[in-house]
Amino acid sequence: MRKMNLHLVALFVAMVSIVSCKKDKVDPNESELITTVKVVLTEKVSGTQAIYEFKDLDGVGGAAPTKFDEIVLARGKVYGCNLQLLNESKTPADDITLEVFAEGTDHQIYLTPSNALAVISDYSLDTKGLPLGITSNWTAAAAAGTGTMNVTLKHKPGVKAAGDPVSKGETDISIDFKLSVK
Repeated sequence: MRKMNLHLVALFVAMVSIVSCKKDKVDPNESELITTVKVVLTEKVSGTQAIYEFKDLDGVGGAAPTKFDEIVLARGKVYGCNLQLLNESKTPADDITLEVFAEGTDHQIYLTPSNALAVISDYSLDTKGLPLGITSNWTAAAAAGTGTMNVTLKHKPGVKAAGDPVSKGETDISIDFKLSVK
């Protein structure tokens, strides 16, 4: 009887050890905190580069953004755009752009200018040939004007399709940069 009790105790200890050693499951599609959005524009002819930034280190709510640049385009010029998405609430900062690229079939970036101030084209594609949008080309309007450029990152695990509207999926971040064409 004593041997049986020892075996039961040993079995119980082993089960507790196994259960307590299990790691918590991590959801690979969990939303990340995006504190910083950088819009890097390179004018196609001159190669002149400008970086426009949105920075809100505590995320949505709380304190106001510490940086929120106005994007300025020259009339009729064409720009290559490269977006960078960062979580700078950590040290070192997390480059969320890498994750969005790696999980491209579950993400899509929408760039929506107001007042016909720019035409956005040549979005980068995911591995299935669907728009991803980390890079794109922007053609500024021929006439001067002001408005906004909305940058929205959508999370669409398993539901991304061609021609998706911006309303489809979960919004990871959506911000309106002021936009001027001069």
